[in-house]
Amino acid sequence: MFNKAHDVTATGNFIDGDVGSVTYIGNTSTHFMEKLLQETIPGAASDSSARYPPPRCHPGTRLAILKRCLSFIANSSGVKKIRWVVGSAGVGKSAIMQNVVDSPNLPVTAHASVFFSINGRDDGTKAIITLSYQLAAKCAPYRQFIESEIARDPSLLLSSMPVQFEKFITEPFIHNCPLNSIGRVLITIDGLDECNDHGTQQELLGLISDFCIMYPSSPLVWLISSRP
Repeated sequence: MFNKAHDVTATGNFIDGDVGSVTYIGNTSTHFMEKLLQETIPGAASDSSARYPPPRCHPGTRLAILKRCLSFIANSSGVKKIRWVVGSAGVGKSAIMQNVVDSPNLPVTAHASVFFSINGRDDGTKAIITLSYQLAAKCAPYRQFIESEIARDPSLLLSSMPVQFEKFITEPFIHNCPLNSIGRVLITIDGLDECNDHGTQQELLGLISDFCIMYPSSPLVWLISSRP
């Protein structure tokens, strides 16, 4: 069709290949991210419009605990990479967590968050995909890795939490060379007690705890808040 053609400008998506062997060339990453987004908890990210304006500490308050959290994120090592922020209802746990992730001094390469709420953000079975989507949006090597995994096995989006944790957390950050030396990555889970199922809460905590014990050199640091 283009034999001896010149001064041609073409835009859009193209198909290259013979019948029975077709390669599609286009913005596949965009379609992948849109598909991934559909499996997340809507409005659960720290910067979501569903939470705007988010709760924050009043200027000049909670300075000591904010300093301790930031110090933990920067200096935690070995198996001690989980910090639990605990307090009764209404004491300002979510405000503290929000201030931490919004801090201009956050000592991490990337971060992802789930802010649970009984007001429609309580499906714990989607927590891993929610975190994965945010990491994919911020980190190209991570996005490429999980895009390849999901292309190979689309059922991963519907798999159990342990399978998703293995595929979207353990494999990329432990067994993938470009990512296991990425630098410190913060995972924030706020309001775990507002996750809609007690068994899911326990399962998620168990997966995180086992991960920290088995992989003490992991780049991931976990900040979790809940009621007692």
